[in-house]
Amino acid sequence: MQTRLTKRVFRAILNNEPLLSSQCRNRSLHTVRPYRLRRAANNPIYIQRRGLFAFNITPPNDPPPATLPSEVGLKPMRDLVRSLTDQSRGPGNDVLAKAFQDFFETRAGEPGVITHFQARLLSTTWKHLHTHEEELEPEDWQRVFGTESLDNVLFVLSEATCLPEAREVVRKVARYVFLHLCEDHGSGRNQISRLALLAYINIQALNSNPEEARHTVEKFWFRLRKTKPSPWLTVMRGFAIEGDKRQIRRIAEKLDEDGTNFDPSSQEELVHLLIAQNLLPATKAVYECPLSEGQEPNISTKAAIIRHAILTSDTAGVEPVYESLLSAPIPETIGTRLLWAAAHGKNASDIEKDVEVLATNDPKVMASLTISCVNDLMQYANSIENPSLASGFQELARVWGLVPDSQTQLLHLESHIQAGNISEALQYLGELEDLDVTAPENLHLMNKLIKMFCFSGQDDITYDRVSSFLDPLFDNNVRLESDALAALTHLLLYRHDWAGVSELLRPRLGLYDSEERTKVRNALVNFILDTNQDSKHAWDSYGLLQVAFPETGVGKRTEIMTSFYKRGRSDLAFLIFGHMRQAENFSQRPKPDTYARCFQGIAWTQDSKHVGLVHNMLKLDTEVDLNTRLLNWLMLAYAECDKPEKSMSIFRDILQSEEGPSHRTISFFFKVCEKHHNGTHEAIKMMEKLKVLDVTVDRRLYMAYVEALAAQCEFDLATEALDTMNEVTGYEPTFTSIGLLYNAIPYQYWKDEVENWAKEKYPDLWAQLEGLERTEHEEGQKFELPGSEWLNRYV
Repeated sequence: MQTRLTKRVFRAILNNEPLLSSQCRNRSLHTVRPYRLRRAANNPIYIQRRGLFAFNITPPNDPPPATLPSEVGLKPMRDLVRSLTDQSRGPGNDVLAKAFQDFFETRAGEPGVITHFQARLLSTTWKHLHTHEEELEPEDWQRVFGTESLDNVLFVLSEATCLPEAREVVRKVARYVFLHLCEDHGSGRNQISRLALLAYINIQALNSNPEEARHTVEKFWFRLRKTKPSPWLTVMRGFAIEGDKRQIRRIAEKLDEDGTNFDPSSQEELVHLLIAQNLLPATKAVYECPLSEGQEPNISTKAAIIRHAILTSDTAGVEPVYESLLSAPIPETIGTRLLWAAAHGKNASDIEKDVEVLATNDPKVMASLTISCVNDLMQYANSIENPSLASGFQELARVWGLVPDSQTQLLHLESHIQAGNISEALQYLGELEDLDVTAPENLHLMNKLIKMFCFSGQDDITYDRVSSFLDPLFDNNVRLESDALAALTHLLLYRHDWAGVSELLRPRLGLYDSEERTKVRNALVNFILDTNQDSKHAWDSYGLLQVAFPETGVGKRTEIMTSFYKRGRSDLAFLIFGHMRQAENFSQRPKPDTYARCFQGIAWTQDSKHVGLVHNMLKLDTEVDLNTRLLNWLMLAYAECDKPEKSMSIFRDILQSEEGPSHRTISFFFKVCEKHHNGTHEAIKMMEKLKVLDVTVDRRLYMAYVEALAAQCEFDLATEALDTMNEVTGYEPTFTSIGLLYNAIPYQYWKDEVENWAKEKYPDLWAQLEGLERTEHEEGQKFELPGSEWLNRYV
């Protein structure tokens, strides 16, 4: 089931083509402009005419599709990795050398993000070219191993954002390059550039190897002695990130020995850098490190630590920092004092009174109040999601005669949305003027606003508003937080804008690590699992998931397969199962639970077309162990597909298996008996065995037995079984019991007999049952019993 739109979207993703939707009423939300590309006026838009899976068809001699800056150089390196894996012929060394150079040259101006996938490609390509270094032409050698190229590699790696899972590989690549720089000039101690040294130190220190950074500073200290700021501060920052307080103190002592003091300014710089990384423990470690000559930390340093701790709700251990501030003049610390008071339960009225008292004792207090004090209070209120508290704090600006700034406006807007006042928020947002949504201090809040708006609805007003403040973010290549990207994906999916989802995700997914990608993927998965969405929309979204998140595991894919069975689309569910069967990665191949849920879906939909095919796949799958749960559902699937003899054969296999039958096996056996030619005899014989073996027969199992007899039109035996239910199970029949008997027996004649019998034998229960609706079916009427659908009782 493929729509033309879906094929177009997939084709664009596979070919790295930018996809513009002429039918979209508001293109600004997903018209991505990560770079500028000028197309000749007389050159038609290139669309490769081939199907989704026709990978081997030679494309026409049209202009190649555009490549995103983040993708430059990756294809040849990816081809190399593939060739090494399957031992096929890979790209030439000249192609790889150019690809390696292009990757770093493209990123020299804007390093961007390095993912684990990209780092692995770079590492493999470097090792391959280094092994064949002597075979390279001089020009190709310079592309990779020339000093200018190596310096550029270190610069890009040091300036790029390395995702956590990529850090180890990035460190190794940097190490290879650094050693090669040293080798090119003997020891390298006099020739390697200072910038390359600093870049290498930065890479190692900030990517979980500060020990290597420390060793490099010591070895090249004679070259770095006059560098400002000292590279020792970078090493200290690395050890702070790792939580190594002992090394932090050693480096501080080393600075004193070398005549470069660890002074309050250096400490404050490190503190702000670590706060920007949201690393409060590392910040505390740097703060606790003694300063040179017994100096005290700056007041601004203490204030920054306290503010960050309060806004992240992690104030444990910062009480001593706050107490050390109390000896400072009140006007210099008024903002921190007020924020501390708010964090300890004081509202706007309390804080206003506190300020009045403080101002009485020191007239300078009022003059020291700024709009930043109010903003911090509002930000704290929003961090604990208390809109009324934020509103009260905002009112303090008017009381104190302060002029709100753009940050005040954004915080007020956020509190509106937290309160659920979407219409007021939209109106207020429209009144904001000269709002710089790309300012670094506003980005986190803008991401929160995007998320809130996207989940507030899918109407055109919300959509247009989100589009309006996304434009500058996209124009400036701002990296959205993963939660915001997931929210945008959610919005576009529920507007059924597949082209928009494609254009939003394609240039951005490579900028996120696995955990962040999972958040975005979940937006797609949750949409697919939403059974309120029709099959076509869910299938289109599944196609996007296949292309954008090929790493999706078997667990999620199994859930998606099941959702299509629940929609009654066994054909699509079978295709998804087939995709899992064809997966190259073993972790993505079907597990016993996958097969069990597939057979469960086949039973639900009575999909006789595919039950044999899936069973044959199971026989050929040597990696899957046959357990009782799997065989139970296989047995039931054949029964529901009107193949009771096959079901009986599987039942016998279960009896002979090492694990043996379960309670559910017996319940399913009675379902088989409903359709087996000798079902009455088999059901009675099984019940006798259960009694002899003293197996506990609960209400559910016993009713399966009653339904088996009823389905065989054994009216007398079924009603007699219901009459003796209490003797066998200890449970009295309920109106549901009679309803199940009524529904199971075929033909309206026998249903009327059950009704007459129940009215005479169980009049009160029948009276309850008559209150339920009856619907017409091929074999007579049936009661709509809540939760009594047989499969619901066993899932």
